[in-house]
Amino acid sequence: MNPFCVHVPECGGCTSQQIPYGDQLQQKQAEIEKLFDPFNVPIAPILPCKDPWRYRNKMEFSFSQNKAGDRYLGLILRKSRGKVFNLQECLISPPWMAEALIRVRSWWENTSLKAFNFRNGEGCLRTLTLREGRRTGDRLAMLTVSGDPRFALTRAQLNGFVQALNDPQMSIFLRVQQAISGSPTQFFEMHLSGPDHITEKLHLQDRTLTFKISPTSFFQPNTEQAEILYNQAIEIANMSPHSTVYDLYCGTATLGMAFALKAQQVIAIELNPHAVFDAKANAEVNEISNIDIQCGDVGKLLSQASILSPDLAIVDPPRPGLDSLALAALKRLQPHHILYISCNPTTQAQNIAELTDYQIIYVQPVDQFPHTPHIENIVLLLKT
Repeated sequence: MNPFCVHVPECGGCTSQQIPYGDQLQQKQAEIEKLFDPFNVPIAPILPCKDPWRYRNKMEFSFSQNKAGDRYLGLILRKSRGKVFNLQECLISPPWMAEALIRVRSWWENTSLKAFNFRNGEGCLRTLTLREGRRTGDRLAMLTVSGDPRFALTRAQLNGFVQALNDPQMSIFLRVQQAISGSPTQFFEMHLSGPDHITEKLHLQDRTLTFKISPTSFFQPNTEQAEILYNQAIEIANMSPHSTVYDLYCGTATLGMAFALKAQQVIAIELNPHAVFDAKANAEVNEISNIDIQCGDVGKLLSQASILSPDLAIVDPPRPGLDSLALAALKRLQPHHILYISCNPTTQAQNIAELTDYQIIYVQPVDQFPHTPHIENIVLLLKT
């Protein structure tokens, strides 16, 4: 099968698009079965993506320059050490994103600005992030730059960036990444133009919920498939209306609010303060009052709290999985059920192997990211 995208095979993104979609699903199913074979449990058939093209609502593109000064804005070259190519199209994202990228590249080429060099810390431009609300049509662009004042953009350059995007309704931000040796990296955001956030709608449990999304808040990058993932998770959990639920690593509390429609109480924890702010606003907008959203590190908050064991704990951690502190806190919490959702089934299986007081009762893979090797996986655990 011939790939559709002009950037195959140079792009390191959707590296499987030359494989028929049905075969991709079989490969991902086999990978989950191999990972969970030691647990000796049946694996439900993978849930496919209804439309395996144009599904992403967020893309991050990188700026780069070579020694000759040639400029590149796009994605990372496959099997390269961070080399970037000039992207012209991307068939897993909406067309406007490639068009916006080309306009930003044209703006860049007419300035003296340089791409940030990770080796020597010289230069300014790091990444361009584009997001959209699939159900609302809202659009967002965020330019991330170095925090070194030697390379700060002028007001004229910022105005040129906004004008290049040519969309007065687009939410446009500047993000300054300040990295000082010996200190934690800090980020500062500046609102440049348009609304100060975008919104998205999800159809969950016979309701349509509205979510405010700030530029750095996490939201599932495949809107339509997120609905399938979340609705399936609620069905698998099969909790009673009297349940107490902990939603750990809650992000904008999308999943926590979906569970709040079925549970008596949800306690949600998230480290990112921007996401927590959005989550609280989202709960208010959707008139969901039985969710308590707390800002902080999951492991530390659970370690400090004197709490009763919940009926269900939901964990949806970053790709590295649960750290040792969070695992220890989860063991101490002793929920009756754990619903573990992961975009990295390898670390998921490793974490579950450490939860020796629990047994797996359901495994459900979901294809969130067609044409890529990535798999979303839901596992329900029961305390023995």
